[in-house]
Amino acid sequence: MTDPICSACWILEPAWRSLTERYRDLIEVRHVYGGLLRGWQGFHDAGNGIRRPEDVAHHWDEFSERSGQPINSSVWLSDPIDSSYPPSIALAAVRLMAPETEEAFLRRMREELFLNGRNIARPEVLDELVTELGLPVAPYRELVENGAATTEFERDLVLTHELGARGFPTLILEGPDGRIKLHGWLGLDRLEEAFLSVSGAVRRPPIASVREAVDRLGTGTSLEYAALTGLSVASVEQQLTEAGAELRAAGKGKVWSPPSRVQELA
Repeated sequence: MTDPICSACWILEPAWRSLTERYRDLIEVRHVYGGLLRGWQGFHDAGNGIRRPEDVAHHWDEFSERSGQPINSSVWLSDPIDSSYPPSIALAAVRLMAPETEEAFLRRMREELFLNGRNIARPEVLDELVTELGLPVAPYRELVENGAATTEFERDLVLTHELGARGFPTLILEGPDGRIKLHGWLGLDRLEEAFLSVSGAVRRPPIASVREAVDRLGTGTSLEYAALTGLSVASVEQQLTEAGAELRAAGKGKVWSPPSRVQELA
């Protein structure tokens, strides 16, 4: 279970992307959107000291510092997100239209929010990302406006409750050898061990070639590339530079892209 504005879910991305890239022929992913922020009226996250949008900026800065995963928290000061429901409903619409693109849509949302500091609840931003996926905007808007996407999202809200999610992310791994539920931000070692225990799969090595890693990940943070290759952050950054990957800053971290993606994400 996840939410497109969940910072703990973003911090999971290095481990998640490494696992799903290395075992992608063995993994079938089903995202369930749990509705982290219906709206600010009455909202209070006591555990993280969040009552107002500006409190999120401080929380995200702390998460970035602790994890090493870059986060641009400026959106909460310049253009605060009112609710995570609009991007969740947009994801439900894309699932209904073209389920094979849902994962890519969620990732691009997170890049726009956590790296570029854009408000992904704005319809024009969502339309832009739908177009980038190569999907027609008119049918997407129809699914949003006629309530079909909202109904699909509401099914996810019910499923989140039925599956007993205590927070985000909540991962349920199921395979021939069992079922494991994991909660919160966790590292690659724990995630991979859980996957191997339920799948019966043989452990696979990291992606040895940084050039291959660039082809697989596209845009990625230093921590994401380090997780996929098994290299230290310093080593992977050096090899990414030598491979010709394009570098830019995001928050207090570094983001790498193949040359063809740089203008899209500027």
